[in-house]
Amino acid sequence: MVVTTTKKLQAAVLTVSFVISVFSLACLADTFTNRKTEEMLHGYATSQTKGSETIVHTKEKGKLTLNLAQWQITPDQFGRNNKVIILTIDDYIGLQIETQALEQAIIKAADQGPLFILIEISTPGGQMNLIQRTCGAITNTNNCQVAAFVKGGKHRGALSGGAAVAIACDKIYMAGNAVIGAATLVAQSGAGLKEIKKVFGEELGEKLVSSWRAYLASMAEQHGRPGLLAMAMADRDIEVIEVSEADSRRFIDPVNKSPRQNLLHVWSKKGTLLTLTAQQAVKCGIADKVIDSQQQLLQHLQAENANIVMNTDLQDARLELKRVKGQIARIRKSLDLKTRQLEYQHPTPKVLKILRSERTDLQTLIRLARKYPDLHLATYPFEIELNSIEAAYDKLKRSTRRRR
Repeated sequence: MVVTTTKKLQAAVLTVSFVISVFSLACLADTFTNRKTEEMLHGYATSQTKGSETIVHTKEKGKLTLNLAQWQITPDQFGRNNKVIILTIDDYIGLQIETQALEQAIIKAADQGPLFILIEISTPGGQMNLIQRTCGAITNTNNCQVAAFVKGGKHRGALSGGAAVAIACDKIYMAGNAVIGAATLVAQSGAGLKEIKKVFGEELGEKLVSSWRAYLASMAEQHGRPGLLAMAMADRDIEVIEVSEADSRRFIDPVNKSPRQNLLHVWSKKGTLLTLTAQQAVKCGIADKVIDSQQQLLQHLQAENANIVMNTDLQDARLELKRVKGQIARIRKSLDLKTRQLEYQHPTPKVLKILRSERTDLQTLIRLARKYPDLHLATYPFEIELNSIEAAYDKLKRSTRRRR
């Protein structure tokens, strides 16, 4: 998980890090039974609301607005559409445009009432603020179940912030060659990445690490996963052992082990970040099952006959940013050409035409810089240049009027 080191982002990281979200339990909202009349409806809730009421699509009465507090809700998929919507996170999570696309895609997908949303994950992690936004989009989806399929691939699975994204999901399935974990905080320092405490110092670093590991534990425990193991993925100082007592097993710090507890397994030793294979993740309860393929997963979830919808919004967002970068390169080349043209004598109408064209180019650059923060373009130099061009244009126009 990467934390940037600029002052502005340091403040943002601090603000985000000390907020531990309270997540609501996922509710598929498939069968609705009125608490007073016992009327029964089958359908699915959406994210759309009207005052205190939620828009619900039902088989019996079509689209309704219901106060869900007045209904007993049973997640049984009787009213859901026979389709599965799949999103793919297959690279470093470092673009706001992709994160925004994912946030919108999850809401849009859930509102279509699929059997479930499947997020295929193969990522080395990403920027802390974007990871938390991604996790928030998943955990706030309380009208549709979200499952993770952690694949191997070039990134080997769900590492660093990718582990957090998987943990945010209702279910975690992993390919046999995939891994999950190593979710420590790191920051850019000089030419490379260093652990957060080495960049921000022990006191501030510990505060950031503490809030981050609590964030991971909260998400894990929300879905019945061992919170201490999630914390050990983020902090190399945490030790975890598994013990049994009275036919139950627990994950505890070794210092808390009592003589009556039997040691079953050492999961995390001090000085190492917890990273689990698929088999280990299932054994300790972080993941639900080892699955070899997407098709096998669909069969396991009884969705092999469902309509599979591949959502490409994240990939489309990446391509959109690439196109915009090309557009900016062309505009800058055009501006350079027009600047060279103004070095020569031209009739006044032609000079005015060149200045108008430059003005349009700069206005476009400013608009794109504001719309696409991933470009990291400061608008201030463009605004200064635009003001200069507008002043030259107005001066030349006034001079032309006086000569008339």
